[in-house]
Amino acid sequence: MVYMSAPLFIPFISLLALDEVGMSLRSSIPIPDISRDEITGIGNFYSPVISAASPQLEIYGPLPIPHFENYHLLIVSFRKFDSDIKDPRSISDGLAFCQLLVFYKKNCDQKVKFGHTQIFDTINSFLKQFEDVQEINDEKLLELSESLIENVLLDEQIKSKSIEDIVRDIASRFNTIQQISQLLNRRTKIGIISSDALSYNLIIQALFHYQNIDFIYQLDRNEYITRIDTYFMRIVLTLLFDYEQIAGKEYFRDIDYYIYLASCEDEESTKRHIINIDDLQKEDPTAQVYFVTIEKAEDLPLSTKKYLFTETQSRKKLKLMISIGDIFRTLDNAIYLILNDILELRNILLSQGAS
Repeated sequence: MVYMSAPLFIPFISLLALDEVGMSLRSSIPIPDISRDEITGIGNFYSPVISAASPQLEIYGPLPIPHFENYHLLIVSFRKFDSDIKDPRSISDGLAFCQLLVFYKKNCDQKVKFGHTQIFDTINSFLKQFEDVQEINDEKLLELSESLIENVLLDEQIKSKSIEDIVRDIASRFNTIQQISQLLNRRTKIGIISSDALSYNLIIQALFHYQNIDFIYQLDRNEYITRIDTYFMRIVLTLLFDYEQIAGKEYFRDIDYYIYLASCEDEESTKRHIINIDDLQKEDPTAQVYFVTIEKAEDLPLSTKKYLFTETQSRKKLKLMISIGDIFRTLDNAIYLILNDILELRNILLSQGAS
């Protein structure tokens, strides 16, 4: 099983309102592949089946877009006062029939379906700011797009846990990885790289839950290196910023999985981490790398998130994991993915043995 970075969800939003000639485009974020006339045509294409009869906000989709196979669409139907509409046939109880067309690359379908609740809540809060449709201009739609990018990153499946629970889970899952490796009669080697001392110390605390494991501590060039060796598993943990200056670099040989914990507080450090990961993958191109941010999603600038997605989605065997709520929750999830990958390998081997 090969994990790729999740595609970047970038919504292009257009606002349409019904007037005497049909759905008219009021404002829009330009889409590279779809003209304004085509956006209007898409709105009119779907308007007979998407009704705003209810004053409540409704979201329909994902929907296909005729002649634009790379995109899918969400249609947000709602009613709101529109000072530009004078024809009484175009309004009901003083409210105009309106649509937001949310275009996005179709490879984000899973992300959109998973984040449907966040999308609804974000758009609903956005529309409540305005009394008149005329107040919603291109700049406001861009703000909505950025809010959606922020909120769709939230992972509802990651349940709230205390750090102590996370630490125990990390230890338990490493223990399971060792048991699976024993069943496979192979050695699993995991490298954990952290630029954050707190993360480093708490991971060590988690690993101390093991029994009969010798810890080897070295202090080299003011950086810690921890190596845990058992017959079926090796874990190498280091505290570093620059891969070229890593303490105990010689221990990172033929690693199966890397967990790379990184602070992406500014553009310079983020770029440096990407260079570090490229160096790792040059040294060991078969290793799977999980890139976990120390900052929470809501604390990262939008430009940094876009840069991270752009840089990581093109790299094979690299999965970006932006932390939600707590770094250790996301770290725990990364270890779960490693375990899942090993279990998948085990299932493949067992099925081959049975045949």
